[in-house]
Amino acid sequence: MSNASISDTIPGWFEKVCHGIKSLYFSNNYITGKPPVCKGNSGLKYRTEFYLESNKFEGPLQLLPTDIGQLHLQNNSLQGIIPQPDIKNNVTVDILGVLDLSDNHFIGSIPDSLCSLQRLAILDLSNNQLSGRIPSCIGKIKTLGALLLANNNLYGHIPISLGHLNVLDSLHLDRNKFTGMVPFSFRHLENLQYLDLGKNGLEGIIPAWIGDELSSLRLLVLESNNFHGEISMSLCKLSLLQVLNLKDNNLTGHIPRCFNNVTAMTELGPTSEFGEDVSVFVKGEMLNYTSSNVKYVKFMGLSGNKLSGEIPVELMSLVGLRGLDLSRNHLSGRIPENIGNLSQLESLDLSKNDLSGPIPQSLSNLDSLGWLNLSFNKLTGPIPSGRHLQTLDDPTIYMGNSGLCGEPLDKSCPDESDGKSNAGESDGDHEDGKESYFYWFYAGLAPGFAVGLLGFFSVLCFKKSWRYAYFGFLENLLNKVWVEIALLKRKFG
Repeated sequence: MSNASISDTIPGWFEKVCHGIKSLYFSNNYITGKPPVCKGNSGLKYRTEFYLESNKFEGPLQLLPTDIGQLHLQNNSLQGIIPQPDIKNNVTVDILGVLDLSDNHFIGSIPDSLCSLQRLAILDLSNNQLSGRIPSCIGKIKTLGALLLANNNLYGHIPISLGHLNVLDSLHLDRNKFTGMVPFSFRHLENLQYLDLGKNGLEGIIPAWIGDELSSLRLLVLESNNFHGEISMSLCKLSLLQVLNLKDNNLTGHIPRCFNNVTAMTELGPTSEFGEDVSVFVKGEMLNYTSSNVKYVKFMGLSGNKLSGEIPVELMSLVGLRGLDLSRNHLSGRIPENIGNLSQLESLDLSKNDLSGPIPQSLSNLDSLGWLNLSFNKLTGPIPSGRHLQTLDDPTIYMGNSGLCGEPLDKSCPDESDGKSNAGESDGDHEDGKESYFYWFYAGLAPGFAVGLLGFFSVLCFKKSWRYAYFGFLENLLNKVWVEIALLKRKFG
């Protein structure tokens, strides 16, 4: 009955007869009212899976059955608090392995009673309005492989007990209000492949043990926290890493050159083992990658930090990258000449740095590039021409670089046909230079004479013997002049 465009409520009599149903498929319809949870037969029978997601079920959830292998109620309009599991004196079978209540409007805290679901493998409560702290007893659910609590209002420190979930494969705690540091106990999560702690209030340095101990990681998102210090070189040991997002923290120092050891980013083509949906901010927007295309996601985001130094040439060996964002840092030097090696690149953002020099011609070789931002740097020279690069004709791509010229900017570059004109201008500039030299010569002559005269009279004031000698010399000179004048008058008088 899935995808059948059903737009009615579930009849009341259905609850009375559905207790013997093992599987129920009502997903992707327009069904309203209360969801048909269907209480089972006191452990004599159990149901395998109820798919009720993507409807318009509303109101509080009255019952949380545990005699169903999988309960999917995501993407509805359910409200109120999450009810306690229906386990009464060990009479009801507890086989609930998948509980997905994501994308609803549940409020309140995560009930401690969920910790009694000792066969739970996937718990997804993301995209609700839950508050409070994560119950520490969740760390006792030894079967838990995926804990997805993203986009709620949860707060406090992340429980140390989560480090005891030995089979945990996926942990998403992003977009909450968690504080403190990443628990040291997480180093025991050897099977962890997907770790997203982004957009919280976490602090401290990025732990080196992430690279040393969590060797299975394919996704590491720590964006929009308060992490500081340098990027640990140990992250280069994460050879399977496909998504590294450290945006908008307070990281300093240089970009590690050893990132070329992240093998997954150096390989062309898809990765078949990437097992979950991913959202990445690339091409100026948030893009969602689902099971059909998530295997192509290879992204590195280090923007919005205080990183300095040059862009390492070694990054140009990450030929599998689809997105590279180094914007809003203090990077200097030139854009690597061989940036054209990143042939799979679809999004490149180097804006708001201190990069200088020309834009490499090899940039025009990036035929897959759909988003480019080089604005607000100190780049100079002509913008490279290329068949594909010319399709990126938005002038804002290059704005804030006063030394750039050529299309799509209004500022044209001088070409070879202007050679004579340029030569004439050069000669004129030479003549102007000579004239300017003489102006400066005469302008400095008078002050120089005044300074010399002042120094001479200063010596006469403080040197008595020099003063007597000087005025004696002047007196003798004047006497000789008067004698000569008197003789000349007598001779011609």
